[in-house]
Amino acid sequence: MNKFSDFADTTAVPIMDGRKVSLDDILNKEIVVLRYKIKKSKFTDAKNPECLTVQFAYPEKEAEHFVFFSGSAVLMEQLEKYNEKLPFTAVIKKIGKYFTFS
Repeated sequence: MNKFSDFADTTAVPIMDGRKVSLDDILNKEIVVLRYKIKKSKFTDAKNPECLTVQFAYPEKEAEHFVFFSGSAVLMEQLEKYNEKLPFTAVIKKIGKYFTFS
């Protein structure tokens, strides 16, 4: 009988571990963006058919990880554009109806 651990490459997909927090809880606070993934949203009535998951830490406690979820197309575009700069520090701001890194 084969063992999964003998043949599976578990390092290919980074684990997005961490305590879930609301995006509203981290607005205007400096965070360290560690990694992200974009996948199809499970909410079929959402404006954006994709869902963003971001793993981050606070600069003063980088060993403790957190995650937040968002349908923000602006955040997704920024992360895709600056993917090679990860990890980076940023502040998430809400401007009108949109969220953005600054």
